Amino acid sequence: MQTRYTSADQWAEAKDGVIPAPYALEEGEQIIDQYLEPVIFHNVNGPDIGVTTCGVIVKDGLYFKDLDNSGELAPYKDWRLSPEQRAEDMVRHLRLDQQAGLVLNTLFNTPVVPTRAEATNAEGKLELGKIYKHHNPGEKPMPGPLPGMTVSIDDSHVLEKHIAAGVYRGDMRCEAGMVALYHNAGTQMLEYEACKGGVAIPYSLHTNPINIGYPDSLGIGAAVIGDGNTDMVYEMAQTDRKMMKAEGLNIMYGPQVDVTSDPRWPRTSGTYGERPDVTSDIAEALVKGYQDGDNGLNEGSVVLTIKHFPGDAPSENGFEPHVPIGQWRIYRTPGSMEKYHLPPFQRAFDHKVSSIMPDYSRIATDGRAVPQTYRGEVTSTEEVPSAYSKELITDLARNKMGFDGYVNSDSGITTVQIYGVENLTEPERYAKAISAGTDVIGGNTDPENIVKAVEDGLLPKADLDRASYNRLLSLFRTKRVDNPYLDPDKADQARVDNFDGAKKKAYEANQKAVVLVKNHEKLLPLAKSQKVCIVTFKGVDSGFAQMAQAMGAGLGNTDEDAALRKTLTEAFEKKGYTVVATPEEADVLYLHVWPISNGLVFNQYAMPVIEMGEIVTDERERNKSQKKTGNKVTVVTLKDVEKIKELADAIHARGGKVVGTCVVCNPWLLDKLEPYCDALTIQYTVSAVALNNALNAQVDVISGDFAPTGKLSLTMVSDPAVIAITEQEIDGVVREICASPNDVPGYDKDQYIDPAILANVKGGSYAYCDADGNYYRSGFGLNY
Repeated sequence: MQTRYTSADQWAEAKDGVIPAPYALEEGEQIIDQYLEPVIFHNVNGPDIGVTTCGVIVKDGLYFKDLDNSGELAPYKDWRLSPEQRAEDMVRHLRLDQQAGLVLNTLFNTPVVPTRAEATNAEGKLELGKIYKHHNPGEKPMPGPLPGMTVSIDDSHVLEKHIAAGVYRGDMRCEAGMVALYHNAGTQMLEYEACKGGVAIPYSLHTNPINIGYPDSLGIGAAVIGDGNTDMVYEMAQTDRKMMKAEGLNIMYGPQVDVTSDPRWPRTSGTYGERPDVTSDIAEALVKGYQDGDNGLNEGSVVLTIKHFPGDAPSENGFEPHVPIGQWRIYRTPGSMEKYHLPPFQRAFDHKVSSIMPDYSRIATDGRAVPQTYRGEVTSTEEVPSAYSKELITDLARNKMGFDGYVNSDSGITTVQIYGVENLTEPERYAKAISAGTDVIGGNTDPENIVKAVEDGLLPKADLDRASYNRLLSLFRTKRVDNPYLDPDKADQARVDNFDGAKKKAYEANQKAVVLVKNHEKLLPLAKSQKVCIVTFKGVDSGFAQMAQAMGAGLGNTDEDAALRKTLTEAFEKKGYTVVATPEEADVLYLHVWPISNGLVFNQYAMPVIEMGEIVTDERERNKSQKKTGNKVTVVTLKDVEKIKELADAIHARGGKVVGTCVVCNPWLLDKLEPYCDALTIQYTVSAVALNNALNAQVDVISGDFAPTGKLSLTMVSDPAVIAITEQEIDGVVREICASPNDVPGYDKDQYIDPAILANVKGGSYAYCDADGNYYRSGFGLNY
């Protein structure tokens, strides 16, 4: 590698002309042979210019990045022009294969090693192959969780396929500085396009939301309802934004602003609950916090890709659309899309959110559903996933609701979630999605299909140009084109300053997320002189952790019962309680109950259930369809559930008391727990980074060290009858119809349920009614 210079200082007095790139490859070398330290040129009244293999144009005493090494100051290189002007001009300079790569992103991107020390050789130099995985032609690609997906992401995807973005999957396991180096390495490879007749495009890293110690989403919803404002949400977003920007996590695949409506739906845990107004308020705060204001993108912004437009929660009886078994959204209720599911998106659009992700599922238009309207006009008539629907993406989101950003599909829509487009070829699917208004196809690594679609006349070049423009516009608006390179030291420091600095506020947020739903005879706050026996119950960790791991949620999975008991023991002992080993020694039995849904995303074999215990149910054609196989399967959402009653009866017989905590990721039927508890709290947080905070916060409320303010973000279900399934023949086909509509949130379901059903349910409502007569409807929560 020829190193011409390592500092811009020698060019401080450069006259108009071109400064050569700091690095040039020698014969036989490749850009992946070593990591190049970028050289930064400082404009006094303009942006920094960061280069490795691009030259620098000097004009009128100003520096400009020579993005194609032509020596000409084209409009797209001129930072004095508007982002719109630059993006429009850059599109005209991109090769077709570069455009195809620009509108894709890879799905599983993580540094080879987690620390800079491990990436540094004996000579003290960073090894690029330990930052960004090198392509090994003889290595068999590792398949992803679904057909057509791969987790084997390497430099060939950047160098050969020109894919300019990937989804980071390392959570907090990698040093921030290492993530910044990974981002720089991707940018270094893409910048080399300027030496090969192309244009240098900065590399972008997406990430799913990463918990930084705050409550999980349902807990955020609970805290916000209790607070009556979203100040905490805005502060959290600002903190996270600063860390993300420093380490190169430029785009968030989130927030998930779906409004929960079917209680069995596995993605409920990623929502903020079932209240459209609450989710809308949170969406607004997140846009302002992550995008650094509500006037669109700027240099300080993280791009938000809110999902899943127009709301994925009305799933057919809880099945999830990553696979064909869950492909349908069922709107049985007139106006439900506009009333319940679109408001959070509208609020985000009003505050100029920069990106949206359409959902995988498709709207049923047969007799199971009624047409949905927006301001009096039908929203969709085509039974295809939303990323393929011009009616939803262009007509509804852009033209009617005012969305002005880019549309990023969920991952795999041309290979897996091809519902209704099965008969199209892959190039035809790309053409249909992009022409519908989708700008970025997530998780796909086959740009050749886009090239073929254009060359064969399937995809109008103007539609690809629009998609490229929308993608580039976000890069120019966030000022990432002129100097996309990051300082890994600053990234590490940003994590220290923000993550560590926010620990107190994150803990306070966890306290606010605790919901006290039962306090019989004012048992709480619990006197600290009591002897407490801790017993934990958990489900079979089969699917929830799998989903969270795949989505990058950082869920603490595997066998963590011992760690759970240890944390709880220490929390109670710190308060002054005596923790005893057996219930017979105790004054108070503390039950920590953690049910786990069978709502698998990548392995769906039965309808999701929300009863606690070992539930026998019908087996379905795994992943393929809801057709029953004729076999029965046993779903274990909670092991040893019968022991709850046994333990409670025994300690009550001796005059003792029972305090329970239920972990809620779906609105569980509580009939196997609540009747046996004198006091009951709700815990919404399970992410590994925040779990200890959540557990200690429960004990704070139990002990009286924090007076509870949290309110339920979900309505807890009263009885199996209100979600019971009956078979009905509709349009000549036998369908499974739920007793309560899939598209209506729990707090509002009663009006749509047969009164004869409610008449036989305790409390006469969809909402759970406890032994003290309280209804566990969203918004409910006790204080002392």
